[in-house]
Amino acid sequence: MNKSKTALTQKREIYFDNAATTAPLFFVCDADAARDNARTIQSEALFPRGSNPSSPHALGIRAERELAAARADFAATLSCRASEIVFTSGGTEANNLAILGFALANKRRGASIFAAPWEHPSVLEPIKFAAEQGLTDAGVFANSSNCAAGQSANRPIAPRLVCLSHVSHETGDICNLTETAARLKKENPETIVFVDGAQGFCKEMLSLANIDMYSFSGHKIHGASGFGGLFIRGGLRLVPLLHGGGQENALRAGTENLRGALKTAHAAKTLAADLKKNHTHAADLKSSLLELTRALPDVFENALTATTSPYILNLSFIGIKGETLVHVLSENGIYASMGAACRSRKKQKSALEVMGFDKSRAESAVRFSFSHLNTLEETETVKKIIIKKVSELRRILKR
Repeated sequence: MNKSKTALTQKREIYFDNAATTAPLFFVCDADAARDNARTIQSEALFPRGSNPSSPHALGIRAERELAAARADFAATLSCRASEIVFTSGGTEANNLAILGFALANKRRGASIFAAPWEHPSVLEPIKFAAEQGLTDAGVFANSSNCAAGQSANRPIAPRLVCLSHVSHETGDICNLTETAARLKKENPETIVFVDGAQGFCKEMLSLANIDMYSFSGHKIHGASGFGGLFIRGGLRLVPLLHGGGQENALRAGTENLRGALKTAHAAKTLAADLKKNHTHAADLKSSLLELTRALPDVFENALTATTSPYILNLSFIGIKGETLVHVLSENGIYASMGAACRSRKKQKSALEVMGFDKSRAESAVRFSFSHLNTLEETETVKKIIIKKVSELRRILKR
């Protein structure tokens, strides 16, 4: 056997790109996880032919009940009514439904949409599209920080949609949703508050008070890829983007992803039950890796506020391009990123540059994102390798 190939397969891999996607909890193989997954495994066996929840036969009725149970699980996690949960194909579709569904429903009333310019592309692109199609008067952006997407937009516009992120996908900044949503409603009672919850769902505490829509994504919480959902407060009118069989209260046509719903509901329940414990563990991981700012010169944490998620750490290694360091780490079995995977495919300014960080800081940034499955042993290993590789790269670049 090829020795180099054997060495590669035996090399330990450390995954610190959990903000991009997470390992499905379904495949965690230990005794406790196996017991936790009993219902999901049972449900997989229950529908060997992939029964359609809309089918009138016994398997279809059983599938419909399982889907309803999964919906109830999400409602319990979010503290809302099951009827307020709409299942989608993921966080991107949920964000599009929230933004474009609102724009279509209010196009005759001169609606406006507000968001910070560093939001995720699945928020910014629908806003841009809505403006281009004349569905809203404009895509208006604030340039202030701390999730204050409506602070500069206090003129009485009726209605308006303000888009917030529960947690920044780039820097981990946490939005004080309770305070921000209450202020926005006070400024203008016609304000509809939408929150992209992809990085905060089942990781940060959440109250839906004064929040009208909240999206979540299965693969961000160890659930199923290709599954997500949107909380829509009762009475809020959206125009569906998909038309067909009338599933999901006629807001999202198409056969529901039953297995995705079951797996993600299980993951959500598991993470929500251990939210505080997981949060503390992630904080320990982040604190450990943050020691790089003291172990190496010219290493800085990137954040807009002092309140950040323990699950995301954005660091700049001045003098080394983030892309270079990401590739070097990858060659050593360590997987991190330069930010949102969706944004990396677009030739545009990085989110950090839009936030106001200088070019050298933005170009040298690497995002590390954690999961409750990561360990302190892994952070210690990563620190040693980064110290060594950054020192080597800086010596080479100085020649």
